[in-house]
Amino acid sequence: MRRWILRMLFLLDTANRMGSMRLQCSKQYCYLYDLTTSDDTFAYQYIPQHVEVLSIENAVMEHIDHAILEGVPSFIQELIVTNSFSLRWISVPWAVKNLMITSTNLRRMDIEANSSLSYLAVSVCDLVKVPDSIKHARGLEWLYITSCKLQGLNMASLCDNVRLGVLSLMGNKIRYVVNTSTRHCGVYDALASVTLSENLLTTVSMELFNVLVRMDGLYLQNNRIRTLAGQLIHGALAELRMDGNKLSSVDLCGWSVPSLASLMLDRNNLTAVPQCVNNFTNTSLLTMRSNRLSNFTIESVAGMSSLRKLDLSCNTLKTVMLSTAHFPADLEMLNIDYNNLSALDLSFIPVRSLEVHVSYNLISSFDACGASRNVSQLLMYDNLIVCAWHTSSVRERDRCNKTDGSVRRLHNEHHRKVCYG
Repeated sequence: MRRWILRMLFLLDTANRMGSMRLQCSKQYCYLYDLTTSDDTFAYQYIPQHVEVLSIENAVMEHIDHAILEGVPSFIQELIVTNSFSLRWISVPWAVKNLMITSTNLRRMDIEANSSLSYLAVSVCDLVKVPDSIKHARGLEWLYITSCKLQGLNMASLCDNVRLGVLSLMGNKIRYVVNTSTRHCGVYDALASVTLSENLLTTVSMELFNVLVRMDGLYLQNNRIRTLAGQLIHGALAELRMDGNKLSSVDLCGWSVPSLASLMLDRNNLTAVPQCVNNFTNTSLLTMRSNRLSNFTIESVAGMSSLRKLDLSCNTLKTVMLSTAHFPADLEMLNIDYNNLSALDLSFIPVRSLEVHVSYNLISSFDACGASRNVSQLLMYDNLIVCAWHTSSVRERDRCNKTDGSVRRLHNEHHRKVCYG
């Protein structure tokens, strides 16, 4: 394939300054360096027509105004403004469809009425709220404002974004989520994914999300959430992540989430399985890794009839009760690695095939011969007794072995390193 590189160096002299600007193009990309004034935009005429992406880098100006961007050739599909730390204000003309702004000191964004914006991503900036002018981008489908300084989210600010399907406000300083709209918003019928992870939320009113009828993913991980208020009544939600918070208890009573497949509660302060989790009969994945569970009975999740994978690793479990008829009917894998178990009873497992992970515990009491034939796989490494099988033939052939006391001495070190970094 023919490849060519076009380079130009322009020197502009005025009575007050001397500046330089450089345009470099290769294949589908052009890079415009050191943009200083609107006069520099004459370089647009040298952009080849096969180019799809224009990246403006190190723009040496506080305001990229309407005049600077409206001259961007119509064949450019994506416009990028990056590594421009003088930039504080940008005005977006109606014709720009896909815009990415990264690594700036952007504080203000004006979007022209009847905007064609479909994709907007802003990262590493000084924005403290979603721009008011976002309402002018009624066709916006993806909105990402990440690693900036947003203080909060008012859903009303997105009311007129009738096509917005993906909203990600990850890595900001968001402390609250509210909705002050007094009318039905078009965005309610469009949003499918909401990401508010890595913010400063301490409490969340879950009922705020009930109006988002198409939402199938809600991501609240890595905040400081201590309390979930209100009841989530939602027919489409398939994945809910609340890992990496400060929840000490979770009350799911009154929730109705019939499509929920994945519930992730890792890295919290939970001391018990969430109340009413047995009502989640369509959930196939439940993870509570790195919490503070000290005792567990499988009966506490027996009503989760679709549960296939349960992860309880990296807790402080001293006892687990598994040998009971009250068991999740479809459970296939149970992970209880990195706990403090000293004994394990697998004598009665009323499911057809269960894979059990129980390595890095302190198990010294286990009857392998008495284990249920329904335990199809067992991984019990780094215990005082080591047993493992992947197939029935291996199970018949191999024997369990006792280990020396070094396992006990290394146990806490492994636990800290793997579970808490």
